[in-house]
Amino acid sequence: MRKIVIFILLAVSSGAFAGNPIKRADSLLMKMYNKVDYDTTYISRSPGKIGLKLWGSLSGSRLKARGDNLNSTLRPDTKGTVSLEFDYYDLAIEIATNVKGFSGSKRDFSINCNFYPRRFVLDVSYQKTWSASGSVTYNGQTVDVEADWLVTKMLNIDAYYTFNYRKFSYDSPFYQFYVQKKSAGSWLAGLSYQGGSINTTDKVAGNLPELRLKANHLGIGGGYAYNLVAGKRWLFHLSAVPNLMVWTHNTIERDGEKIYTKTKFPTILMNGRAGAVFFISQRHFIGLFGVTSSLFKRKSETELMESEWMIRMFYGMRI
Repeated sequence: MRKIVIFILLAVSSGAFAGNPIKRADSLLMKMYNKVDYDTTYISRSPGKIGLKLWGSLSGSRLKARGDNLNSTLRPDTKGTVSLEFDYYDLAIEIATNVKGFSGSKRDFSINCNFYPRRFVLDVSYQKTWSASGSVTYNGQTVDVEADWLVTKMLNIDAYYTFNYRKFSYDSPFYQFYVQKKSAGSWLAGLSYQGGSINTTDKVAGNLPELRLKANHLGIGGGYAYNLVAGKRWLFHLSAVPNLMVWTHNTIERDGEKIYTKTKFPTILMNGRAGAVFFISQRHFIGLFGVTSSLFKRKSETELMESEWMIRMFYGMRI
């Protein structure tokens, strides 16, 4: 039985309606959807209150660790998913399944949550994998790591404030609840957290030490995002937000011995996005976008570094 992954994507302009009757919830959603607090020369709402979208996604990550007599590079399997999204006003639910040939360990699991009101942006991604493989060098000897020897966890949380929210729509290139009518950009203020761990399992080979690695990074930063409207059919997006890590707490535990890592200043977490949407008509569109998140550090005696990427392709319609 194939592993089924459920992505729940919430994009609610403001307020909450959990627990209210269906009619009241529908009325509140419609009121929020039709509220105009933006420059209609630059932004408009997408037509229709219902959206359908077919997604194809590829994602991957890398984890590096080094300490006393220890150096490792690990990569979980590249994951491919096909998913179907249903939108109702500003509410979206997406159900995805792994693509055969990409999914690796059937236990691998990931979830993404996105919250895109126009002033704020919140991206949360979490993955837990047993498919990481690569190599570990310990006491001068290199061991090839096979799948199921390690369990890896990664959590990324990125929050941005959009200053030019009346003219710039961060949502438009990715989820199409809004339409960017004229080119515009915005400065972004950001807060980012990246955390992860690597633990050996009971299937690990006897010549590999028992490992427990943990990494936590919290940063603040800022960047810029721009939507380029090219003619009546094309929309392009590019954004970059570097974050300076202001707090880190990393440990490496090898055969029960704990080693605290020494992170040198500065450490930068770089988040970037690029995408393009082609509007076949006002209600039909296709698109592609990519997301990356990587840590950049000065080399030190002990360190943990993580990076991840995702590419998504889609076809959508509004009803």
